[in-house]
Amino acid sequence: MIIPRDFFLDSLRSRPFYILLLPLFFVLHGVRENFGFIMLSDAASLWLFYSAVILLLYLVLFFLYRKKQQKAGLLTFLFSCIFFFFGAVQDFLKSNIPQLNRYIILFPAIIVVIISAIIILKKTKSLLKKISLYLNLLLLLLSVYDISAVIFNTLFPEKDKFTIYPFAQNKDYEICADCNKPDIFFLLFDEYASSVSLNDYLGYNNSEMDSFFTNKQFRIQKYSSGNYNYTPFSMASILNMAYINGMYSKKIGIDDFARCTKLVRENKVIKFLSSYGYEIVNYSIFDLAGNPSPFYQNFLPLKTKLITDRTLWGKIRTDILWNLLTGRFEVKWLTTNVIYTSLHNNDKLFDLLKKESLKKSMTPRFIYAHFNLPHHPFYFDKNGKLKDKETLINDYSKNSYLDNVRYANKKIRELVDTIQTNSNGKAVIIVMGDHGYRSDATVPEKVFFENLNAVYLPAQNYHLFYDSVTGVNQFRVVLNSLFKQNLPLLKDSTTFLRIK
Repeated sequence: MIIPRDFFLDSLRSRPFYILLLPLFFVLHGVRENFGFIMLSDAASLWLFYSAVILLLYLVLFFLYRKKQQKAGLLTFLFSCIFFFFGAVQDFLKSNIPQLNRYIILFPAIIVVIISAIIILKKTKSLLKKISLYLNLLLLLLSVYDISAVIFNTLFPEKDKFTIYPFAQNKDYEICADCNKPDIFFLLFDEYASSVSLNDYLGYNNSEMDSFFTNKQFRIQKYSSGNYNYTPFSMASILNMAYINGMYSKKIGIDDFARCTKLVRENKVIKFLSSYGYEIVNYSIFDLAGNPSPFYQNFLPLKTKLITDRTLWGKIRTDILWNLLTGRFEVKWLTTNVIYTSLHNNDKLFDLLKKESLKKSMTPRFIYAHFNLPHHPFYFDKNGKLKDKETLINDYSKNSYLDNVRYANKKIRELVDTIQTNSNGKAVIIVMGDHGYRSDATVPEKVFFENLNAVYLPAQNYHLFYDSVTGVNQFRVVLNSLFKQNLPLLKDSTTFLRIK
């Protein structure tokens, strides 16, 4: 049966397919712009969620307009456009007319547009079919274009902008048949500065912690540094044992953070250890290849934030929602979910690691745990008691950071004692900060890099370690020491990055 051509045109004129084509185009365009960083399954979930909400809105308006589907469809389309493209309009105003980029202006303008549209729709009849045909055809063509672009990029992927230097891209290592394969606990404490840095710039004596590590047979790299001052970049360099190639500017944006998370996901340390038969246990904030992060913050896929952050809700959440965390406008459930997310994750991590250390396995394990500690929010006072919500929001003071260093020290001691006891001292333990103290922009730039770095090797073979090691060489030294490798050391250096 051949369906007449006029049937298609009549359908496009009379039916608002565009209300579902719009979220499809929006999500597809986001996938195309951020190709390689957003899984298609996550994008599909996001599109289905948006489509369901839009369809529900359409049904409400459909009955309010007494089943006039074209008017209901156009008003639904208007609401959807405001939601999806608010961020793009805001970015345009920020660059061209910054004095208009204020919510006190934008929100009334949105209300005026909606009221005007309702009045125009009430008076207009003749143009509705033409508008519906135009929107249906336009969004259909745009969606087909983006689908074609995604398929093309899948079949012929572009070379990643960010890469790691050739050494780490090649399999320049050999399998050591007679080497022991101990469990490796990689414990990353975000923004934990070195004892030297704490003493010289913050006036805090951390010698008690240094003595603890020494008594536990750790080797402290007292002048250690991260290579970058932001976590995804620092972790990409640590776990790939390489500098990041492709950064043509020291000013970075959200897409650059996404590129680094991709480098972390496919990192060379886990590939090396996997070749030795290691099981990879991921308790970090990052996805690792075949081992997704166990921490999620809402019911929509976290990776789609590259798309959702530019919507009206994404902008409100970033710019306004903090007003609902404390004070007279506080929303209790929001306070719990947002302010205390990192605290709950940290507590969960400590419990998981203690249980992990009790496990007896025939397969060696690499356990990577990433604590948001002593990084802001600074939850604890000097006595280890939880601070009130009002204090937590804007408290970036040096003393509050140091209070959380004290709390972190207590938890590190407990964790190290537990791991060494449960493993009979046979597990490797690496305790590091990804970068140094950076909550105070007035400190010298080098303070941003100076990080905690203490390593325990059961065999106590520390002759390859040196005090001024940086992240790119950390696992080169560890793997050379554990598995008789000859991985060459790179020149230690740091790169100070700034947000665009």
